[in-house]
Amino acid sequence: MFARSRQLFASAMFVVDAVLIGGSWLLAWWLRFYGLGLPAPLGLAPLSIYLWSGAVLVPSALLVLRTLRLYRSARTARLTSELASLIQAMLVISAMAGVGSYFARGELSRMVIAIFFVTGSVVLCTSRLLLRAALRGLRKGGHNLRHVLVVGTGDLAGLLLEKIHRHADFGLRVHGLVAADPALVGSSVHGEQVLGTIADLPRLSGEAGAEVIYLALARSEWQAEEEALRMLADSTAAVRLVPDLTSAFRLNPSVEDFDGMPVVLVTESPEQGWNSVLKRAFDLFGSSLGLLLLSPVLLLLAILVRLDSPGPVFYMQERVGLNGRRFRMVKFRSMRMDAESGGPGWTTKDDPRRTPLGTWLRKLSLDELPQLWNVFAGDMSLVGPRPEQPQFVEDFRGSIPRYMLRHHVKAGMTGWAQVNGLRGDTPLSSRIEYDLFYVQHWSLWFDVRILMLTVVRVFRDASAY
Repeated sequence: MFARSRQLFASAMFVVDAVLIGGSWLLAWWLRFYGLGLPAPLGLAPLSIYLWSGAVLVPSALLVLRTLRLYRSARTARLTSELASLIQAMLVISAMAGVGSYFARGELSRMVIAIFFVTGSVVLCTSRLLLRAALRGLRKGGHNLRHVLVVGTGDLAGLLLEKIHRHADFGLRVHGLVAADPALVGSSVHGEQVLGTIADLPRLSGEAGAEVIYLALARSEWQAEEEALRMLADSTAAVRLVPDLTSAFRLNPSVEDFDGMPVVLVTESPEQGWNSVLKRAFDLFGSSLGLLLLSPVLLLLAILVRLDSPGPVFYMQERVGLNGRRFRMVKFRSMRMDAESGGPGWTTKDDPRRTPLGTWLRKLSLDELPQLWNVFAGDMSLVGPRPEQPQFVEDFRGSIPRYMLRHHVKAGMTGWAQVNGLRGDTPLSSRIEYDLFYVQHWSLWFDVRILMLTVVRVFRDASAY
């Protein structure tokens, strides 16, 4: 029944999407030539051309949507991911229409295709929003539910149950728990009744009418997990395995398909795919604008550094960046030439190695401005964890847990730790926590927020020395 209703629902969505895509295509034609009052120097295109092209475009569009798995059950999927996939699909469909128009010698208006992308994206996303709202109301009212059993009684099962209870709109009704330990049968764990042991799974599944069975066992209970999978080998319920990552540090975890084999990504850089493109574009724009607007200031500071003390204007130092790669970071020189004669070290308050001008450069963070070139060249980002010297990295990775996870993103001119006052000779453990928080919660808006806070806080930060 579960599989049949899901198939009927997917078929209905398939038909609705076909109508919406076809309607968006014809609406785009009408808006281009009639509705928006746009000039048509080549004359009005006949509707027949768009009807014939639409007859090819609609099934092609449905194929794209199916390829992106938009007709699979999205009961527990994130809405943002589904909407992003819909827009991605419309982009592909519109590109296909553009290619088709090229080979048809420009019979299709480029403006129609552009309007189609916008209207199609809007109507498809709106339909999904309305559908989710309707289903959410039904499920909260006790309809369209999926009957669930959870195998496990530990922290992982508790976390799963918490998510199920928090999202009533998912429509998952838990009938109880199945324990690996017979001693727990009859007791209440995580607010749910323990109905039996794994040996009872076939009977319990039938009695509860379970449509979905979640295996949420700890890694130490692998034998119980194997037994549960064996007991459910001929079950009609959908069996879903929840990997135990409760004791592992997770960084943008997800699951990928490796030639048909699911692989859990435990730690993954947030700067992947479109995120990487967006962040790089943001860095290129920001560094280019900064270098252009600040060029008079940079020239003046270079002259002042040269006149202040003997030695070069710029100080180049090897640092460790994304994925542990080394690069040469550039700064205005703020210390004497013999500052590191006794070995590298962090700057301290009232550091005697600083030059007279260097004291003010570091206090106002002006010595960091040449790193705009590092950002432009791609070695650094405007925002990210501050890079350290290789010898410090080797020391820290052996003594500070999860230290190297900060290198899953590019090093930055400023970062979440710095705008929270953790600069210079401050506790490293605290800085690492802030760096990891940034990596876990990265977004383009988070970068913008940190840059704004940098202007407000860093340039008047008393810990900058």
